[in-house]
Amino acid sequence: MVLKGMSIRLYDSLRDLRCRVIKELIEPPLVTDADTNISKVIGILTENNGYEVFIQLKDKDVIGINIRDILSTQDISTAKISILGKRIPVMTGEENIGYAARIMSLYRLRTLPVIHRYNKDIIGQISAKDIIKNMHESFITSGISEGIKIVASDIMTPNPVTLTSKDRVSTAKGIMSRHKIDHLPIVEKKDGSISIKGILTSSHILEIMFPSERIGKKSFGIDNIRKRLGLSVVGLLEKDVKISNVDDAIQDVSNLMLKTNSTYTIVKSVDEIQGIITYRDIISLLGEKVEYDIPAFLIGLPDDPLDAELAKSKFINLVKLLRNVSSDIEEARCRMKLSGIQGGGRRRYEVDINILTPSRRLTYTTTGWDLPRLFDECSDSLKNQLAHRKLGRQKESIRHLTE
Repeated sequence: MVLKGMSIRLYDSLRDLRCRVIKELIEPPLVTDADTNISKVIGILTENNGYEVFIQLKDKDVIGINIRDILSTQDISTAKISILGKRIPVMTGEENIGYAARIMSLYRLRTLPVIHRYNKDIIGQISAKDIIKNMHESFITSGISEGIKIVASDIMTPNPVTLTSKDRVSTAKGIMSRHKIDHLPIVEKKDGSISIKGILTSSHILEIMFPSERIGKKSFGIDNIRKRLGLSVVGLLEKDVKISNVDDAIQDVSNLMLKTNSTYTIVKSVDEIQGIITYRDIISLLGEKVEYDIPAFLIGLPDDPLDAELAKSKFINLVKLLRNVSSDIEEARCRMKLSGIQGGGRRRYEVDINILTPSRRLTYTTTGWDLPRLFDECSDSLKNQLAHRKLGRQKESIRHLTE
């Protein structure tokens, strides 16, 4: 894995795309009205191969409903859009693509509504897929593949949750809702080895949540949705799994996903699953660089301005502290995810920090509601890791001197 200078080269190569305005990538929106029932929303998403659908309210606020929202619903026949949907940020055509990518990553969305600057009506949408398409073009034209290579293992989400083919669809549905994920590799464990049998996505589960009269040729021979959810996942999984190797270049990963119209790729080393890459992992690369004497990058800054400034300040202070502990730090990265919102707008964050040195990567991940405390926890843990590493080197030097 290349450590030194990797993020600088990547950040610079994406500068032009990050600053481009959204109106250059606007596409027709997927919208419906507040009176639409959930069954019809499922039909709209399935027929358009969509993930989110938008509803504009009378006060011009926009509600978004995505597949994961529907999976978390106990009874789609009685669920109301006004309860199921969530108010989401909107874009104007004049805002930049980097900002849109950050909001998508933070809110775990694949599309964002674009509104008219003055009358606030929805005029289109911007999609993660289109952003990735433009990122892929930037990777090629910038020559990022020459010299320093950004590889799959640099951006993947490691250790994805997996299921076996004997697990029930209801189990997969629950895991996706709880973990806020849309992809579950299906594996088979035999004689101490693990092989991939397929992958289950939230879209696959959505298909069997159609009312019986709308399933048509896709009928599973069972009218009751609850009984369908009791089936094993083997009947739903996609067997043509998209695979990347840990050392595949980022432009090859994005090219695979775009060519196959896939929202994911499984990352393997030999025959073992190492991680998964989704749209969110790629667009998160449009992060924010923090000015400091070593390269420091923030990905997924909070939408709330106060939280964003707090995160920047805490991260800079953390880097300064760690640099005092160890002078050989070459790069620091912080990735933030919104993992939940309580009543009153209280936000729960996941903070993942990576500190890169010439010889190794130090990491710490924590989750909670108190943002300052999360950064303090990360700071304490990483400081201890650096101190132990330094002590280990000293002991090794003493051992060589006494031999």
